[in-house]
Amino acid sequence: ATLDRKGRVEFVREFKGHKSGVVALATLDRKGRFLSAGMDKTVRLWDSRFDCEEELDEEGNILREPLTHLATFTSFERLVYAIEVMREGCYVRPTDDIDMAMITAMAKKTAMQGAGAVQRAAVLREIIECSGSFATLARNDREINIWNMNVVDKTDGNLPNGNVAKIDLDCVINHDASIGTMTVGHNLILAGDIMGVVTMWERSKRRSLTSWGGNSKTWTKVHKFTPWKSGVLHSPAEISKQSILRLCFLDRETFVSASKSGTIRVWDNIDALNTFEVYKKKNSHSMKITSDLVSGIQKLAPVEDPTTGELCLAFSVSSTDGHVMSMALYPRDPRKKVQDELVMFHVHNNTADEDESKSVDVDSIAVSEGFTSTNGDSFHPVVITGDSHGEIKTLKPEWKSVAIC
Repeated sequence: ATLDRKGRVEFVREFKGHKSGVVALATLDRKGRFLSAGMDKTVRLWDSRFDCEEELDEEGNILREPLTHLATFTSFERLVYAIEVMREGCYVRPTDDIDMAMITAMAKKTAMQGAGAVQRAAVLREIIECSGSFATLARNDREINIWNMNVVDKTDGNLPNGNVAKIDLDCVINHDASIGTMTVGHNLILAGDIMGVVTMWERSKRRSLTSWGGNSKTWTKVHKFTPWKSGVLHSPAEISKQSILRLCFLDRETFVSASKSGTIRVWDNIDALNTFEVYKKKNSHSMKITSDLVSGIQKLAPVEDPTTGELCLAFSVSSTDGHVMSMALYPRDPRKKVQDELVMFHVHNNTADEDESKSVDVDSIAVSEGFTSTNGDSFHPVVITGDSHGEIKTLKPEWKSVAIC
């Protein structure tokens, strides 16, 4: 689907291939590649822009299927329910404009397969380069798997199922408890577990006792963010309420977590931390936003306080009781030695079309960045929601009023 200039969702095309439900999606790059994970225990790679139209004869019969499906990866023993892109890599199609990525890929192909290899690829409309890396998480698993993806060399005679790319397991990150959610960014991985603990891993070239990795790269455990004071015992019911459901980076120094209790926490000033274990009371801002579950958190572009002109980190949160809330974090003023303020500047209640007094669960949320406004002279983020009635709606979070959290 795509958004038109009025913010309406328009259908573009279907991507058929999974034999059962799709449980996770991830955009790989700006060239149109994306990944999907299905209940059939496969992860599939797609191209939403290249060679996407059917080739028909004069009678309307299909001569050639569109090349939207690039690869099916079956290296998973358990159902993958979360995908995060680590590195978008390189993607070169024969119809792309000439750039440094294409020059490098063509030189590599020529060196390995001969002078005519690039010309043959252009005639046959073959993908010249297809690389990247991504992380996967299985349900109730204690491991995050990181995969490297590379283009398949057709000269080896082992092209699997028409795939243009293959994957190899690069790294396994082991966690102390079952992981409920993860997110990546800034060479960091956050893993939130069922005990309410968020662990941060950093990618580095050095080795340590708490890291695992291949070649010269390692992932080192650098911080543990916890709602509990060390040594304090809690009941199973209390622990269950703290289970982490959602995570989102705002920048390298700030991230947002959401627990099963309906509480969100903003952890900031991470780079200044000098302890491994970080306790919530001293390093986070908390707010209970729902008595139901938080269904999604999405980063927004920085928003401007209409009163002061101050740019603030911002994000939107959706919940299964039908609310979508947009919040901002005022920057810390070092002169006053005060913590940042968490403010709510926009609230939307998702209601049924036939009965506006009845709230409808918001099950998923996404953000479209750089969307042009209807008058064509400005840009603003658009929040896209999917609800339990099967409807997709778009919202424009505007800073009209503020509630200090």
